[in-house]
Amino acid sequence: MIRSYGLFWKADVVFWGRQNNVGTLLGAASQTSRARSIDFRDQRGIYALYAEYDLIYVGQTGAGDARLHNRLKSHLSDHLAERWDRFSWFGTQWVTKQHRLSTDTANVHNNIASVLNSLEAVTIAISEPRLNLQRGRWGDATQYFQYRDHNLDLV
Repeated sequence: MIRSYGLFWKADVVFWGRQNNVGTLLGAASQTSRARSIDFRDQRGIYALYAEYDLIYVGQTGAGDARLHNRLKSHLSDHLAERWDRFSWFGTQWVTKQHRLSTDTANVHNNIASVLNSLEAVTIAISEPRLNLQRGRWGDATQYFQYRDHNLDLV
C-alpha cells in the first residue's frame, strides 16, 4: 500500500516553482553525495503538516487530479499559510529502476495484514505517540530523504 515515504521534510527546501517552471519535490533514497534525486511532485497518498514538529493538519492527495506538490503548494496560500514549516508524506507510488515515480496504480492493493501494518506505520510516523515503543512495519516501502533542488540557489 505505502511504497515510498518522506519524514519531516522542510518546506523552505522545496522549489515551489516560478514562471513556466512547475517546481519539484526532490528526494533520494540515501543522504550520500552520490544519491540520485527523484521528483515526488506527482505522488499520491497521505501527507501531514507540522509547525516545529507539532502535527497541525493531515490530508490526502491523488483521489482527484491534485498531486502532492500541488496540494502542499496550495497550503502556502490558504488558511494554513505560514502555520507550517515541515511535512511528511506517505505515497502509494514507488520509484522505478529508471529513478522515476511509477504511474501504475493497479498494484496498490495488498492483503489485509499488509494494509493494517501500513496504516499503523503511517499513523505512528505522523503522530509520534510517546508511549509507542514499536516503530511501524513498513514492509517493502522505502524512505526517501529530502534533496535540495539547485533551482533554489538561483532565487
